[in-house]
Amino acid sequence: MNQLVADLLTTLRSHPIIRSLRIVTLDETPSGRLELKVRCRLAAPYQLQIWLHVEPATLDYAYQIFTDTPILRWDNAPHYPDVPTAPHHFHDEAQQVGRSPLQGDPRIDLQLVLDEVTAWLSR
Repeated sequence: MNQLVADLLTTLRSHPIIRSLRIVTLDETPSGRLELKVRCRLAAPYQLQIWLHVEPATLDYAYQIFTDTPILRWDNAPHYPDVPTAPHHFHDEAQQVGRSPLQGDPRIDLQLVLDEVTAWLSR
């Protein structure tokens, strides 16, 4: 397991809102390609999903809180070029798309997402 995956799993396992986690997909290649999908149980009925697709020159990501439908989402798909932080953007509960504080560094971004989710769950 590469260091990025190990670091992310350590962060998730030690965070107080994470009740359990399951690695859905973990595919690594010697050339530097990585596909990772992790699902975490939060307070019922919520789940957090982390998806990363890493190539040697690119990194695509999506983080989402969901039940049977998405609630909050952060990703860097290039669908919203007019968002000031594009390609990074955030989908709120009303499915409005706007700025995202994420920048494409999973070690930093995961902590930002966990902080936002913790605040959201406490409302």
